[in-house]
Amino acid sequence: MIGVLNQRCDAGDSTPNLWGAHTMFDVAMLVADAMRDIERRDGVYLEDSDISFNSSFILGGQIGSERLRLFRIYSEGNFIEAGIDTPFFQSGETKYGKPIIDRVITPATPLADATKCVLVSFDMTMRSNLSVGMPIDLICYELDSLKVDRRRRLDHGDAYFTALSRDWGDGTKQVFRQLPELLW
Repeated sequence: MIGVLNQRCDAGDSTPNLWGAHTMFDVAMLVADAMRDIERRDGVYLEDSDISFNSSFILGGQIGSERLRLFRIYSEGNFIEAGIDTPFFQSGETKYGKPIIDRVITPATPLADATKCVLVSFDMTMRSNLSVGMPIDLICYELDSLKVDRRRRLDHGDAYFTALSRDWGDGTKQVFRQLPELLW
């Protein structure tokens, strides 16, 4: 997928590419088109080997003075944009980690707290679903910065993630012990 997008940027002809995108909507369309092109080209061959083409992306950013935008691009190439009703997106397994995001994140949540919440969500999902695991590639983008200054890969044994997981587990147990007893 990345290779297809890069090749289209390097083509130097009139092929629509990321360098010519004027809005993040344009970028979402280019990514969706590339996904569909790969599916058309390789889908039959993958199917013959009993493999399904399945990729999805969360795409976000800002071009020039455009407002910050976030999209969830599905494997079929269709996409939705974040808004009031969908203030965040998750990719992959969502049933285990979504409750913490629903309870903690608001439009006023500071970026540092939102980042911690997302990592706790990953931790909860990894503890409940063996098919989800490390590494976690994390990028935080600050509005109007037009650059990525915060990028981190968390892998097995990462000291911060290990401490976060331990402290979250201990804190959850502590809060649970403080809950009122059920009166029968």
